[in-house]
Amino acid sequence: MLASMRSLAIAAAALSALTLAVPAQAFRHGGYHIMPTKQYMEKLRKQGVPPPSGQVFYYGGSVFTNVKVVNVIWGSTVNPTIVTTADGLSNALVGSTYLTQMGIYSTKGVKAINGHRGTKQVIGLGTYLGQTQIKPKNTNTSLTDEDVQTELLHQINKGKLPMSDLNTLYMIYFPRNVSISLDGLQSCVDFGAYHFATNDVKLAKNNVFYAVEPDCGSSINSVTFAASHEFAEATTDNVPTPGSFPDWPQAWNDANGFEIGDKCGGSGQLTQGSAHFTVTQYWLTTNNGGNGGCSTGNYTSP
Repeated sequence: MLASMRSLAIAAAALSALTLAVPAQAFRHGGYHIMPTKQYMEKLRKQGVPPPSGQVFYYGGSVFTNVKVVNVIWGSTVNPTIVTTADGLSNALVGSTYLTQMGIYSTKGVKAINGHRGTKQVIGLGTYLGQTQIKPKNTNTSLTDEDVQTELLHQINKGKLPMSDLNTLYMIYFPRNVSISLDGLQSCVDFGAYHFATNDVKLAKNNVFYAVEPDCGSSINSVTFAASHEFAEATTDNVPTPGSFPDWPQAWNDANGFEIGDKCGGSGQLTQGSAHFTVTQYWLTTNNGGNGGCSTGNYTSP
């Protein structure tokens, strides 16, 4: 799905140095919120995909109360700059003002717009469980999303990765020569990143939440921008379900199924000590007198 043409122009100008021209705008394809490449954006324009529809609402689904981030490095050939930077980014995100602002998306005391019983959760600070380089059992360089899920579960079951629970988010970073296909779409051709859950039909106790971060040969700023986008959306809507008509088990979406990162095209800086990371801005329901609007400014982490 696309933002308005004006929003796209603003985002493109702000992010002109990035390979993914407007990585903050995401199109909902099947059960996924993808971040489209420039060429796929053009296809969507021609299809007349509807724009975001204003304020976001709660639909009764789950969020992360205290997210536990695990970085997964897919083999030994992931770009060393990505390996180092992703480690710093995740460590900074979980204790940052970037995350604390998401507290407005706590579900405790919030009535779902569809009348569904809510999850009564409070979003707080998270924990970084560290970064692990796995030795994939599947050594193919052309993967499907099903392959990614299978490998992730295999590594967890073998004890190579921390066990999952309903607060765990696996951020998976891939080598440049590995491509991922998703419902007929191709990484770095059609999309730059996405997040999902292994069960998208209910709030299952054994659900596993993950984000796919391909290496599209773009700048490190583009990589951190995409990763923060998926982090923000997974935190506030960790079971993104199919279609453009949001309902349970989704959490926070607008009426057209856009998540909080999808609606904003700007970027900010997250600072931790001497380190600086480019991150996406996201929608805040409390902006503009309660009418909602995109976050602005920069963020800090201890």
